[in-house]
Amino acid sequence: MKKKAVNKTVGLLVVMALLSTLLAACGGSDKAEKEPEKSGNKEISLRVATSFAGSDPWVPVWTKAIQQFQDENPGVKIVDESTPVNQEALRTKVKADAATGNLADVLFYFNGSETAILADSNSIVSWEEEFAKDPEWAKQFNAGIVDKVKYDGKLYALPYIGFYEGLFWNKALFEQHNLEAPSTYEAFMKAVDTFASTDIIPFATSLTTPYLQEALILSQVGPEGQQQAYDPSWAPALNIFKELNEKNAFPKDSLTLDDDKAQSLFASGKAAMMFNGSWTAAGLSQDPDIQISPFPLVPGGKGEGVIVSGFGSGWYMKNSKDQEKYDMALKFIKFMTSPDIAGEFAAIGGTYAVQTKASENTAQLLVDGNAMVSAAKDFVMPIDSYVSRESYTQFLNGIGYVSAGRKTAEEVLAEAKKLNDKIQ
Repeated sequence: MKKKAVNKTVGLLVVMALLSTLLAACGGSDKAEKEPEKSGNKEISLRVATSFAGSDPWVPVWTKAIQQFQDENPGVKIVDESTPVNQEALRTKVKADAATGNLADVLFYFNGSETAILADSNSIVSWEEEFAKDPEWAKQFNAGIVDKVKYDGKLYALPYIGFYEGLFWNKALFEQHNLEAPSTYEAFMKAVDTFASTDIIPFATSLTTPYLQEALILSQVGPEGQQQAYDPSWAPALNIFKELNEKNAFPKDSLTLDDDKAQSLFASGKAAMMFNGSWTAAGLSQDPDIQISPFPLVPGGKGEGVIVSGFGSGWYMKNSKDQEKYDMALKFIKFMTSPDIAGEFAAIGGTYAVQTKASENTAQLLVDGNAMVSAAKDFVMPIDSYVSRESYTQFLNGIGYVSAGRKTAEEVLAEAKKLNDKIQ
């Protein structure tokens, strides 16, 4: 009996010891969870979605900037959800996130008509209040540009990297064939005819993403006409696609070729000309033979000296209810728009809506691109910035039909206008 009693006592003591250990562990765990937050050491995770991904020329400086921000702000982790802008990947992601209430904390995304889905979500910041709180930061932005990118009178997208579109051409190839620079429509068409008789592709383009249509329409109808979405006056410009196709100006697989491959054809010297944007200039700038000019005025055109240029993307910020996350997201955007960091981006290419620290490493092609912008008489935003995405996709598909002679330009424009009017 005595032995049994002793064993019961020992067992009781063991149970009590275990309970004490568990209670201490629970109390310690609770304390450990709460202490970092109280001491300000709580890790803050920011989801950031941009187009700085894939083959985008700003990827290296973007990656470096993210690391620098994290180094300067211990305890902050940037979750980079950047997605290549080509093939609609970025639009698809952002629209899905907005629809599910899962927007990233910071976005570098399209403005114009694309702002609607973000503004309608009631989950993004309108920057007027933050500008009022920090007027010194607000002064870094070009006021004229800021006014142009507002949506319904509010500033949701902070303008940052500007763009321009132009006619890139290979000076060495032109000189080899005794051709003048394609600064006039006659010289442009002569170059098309000449190169078509050689193994050089006259004009590198994808008819699935034909930036050329921006140039032709603007040259044909001018800035006011370009704002008349899918107007019948655009038809002569679209008919030039058919003429160029018949002249064998485009790659043989232009109906299935994507824009990256079209760029590659030009960059490798297999094509003599390409109409594209400033985002391609960084990669092309290493070749001293690559030149840039405004697209020439088409016969009877109204768009002389006018180019497609503007600020089609900007910084958006989620209006987080978590104050620490809100403050850190704001700090990140202020870091990205600072003169030092903006200067790093500017050295890669583009024009900027914020003050930038000058760089001595800017390539000549980038200098020439900015000079083209400075010399322009007027600027317009691209067509897709003010029409519905669905109608624009249908319009682009229609250009292939016009080029192949399977639809008239008037038919394609009427179909796109009908869809655009229905949606808007």
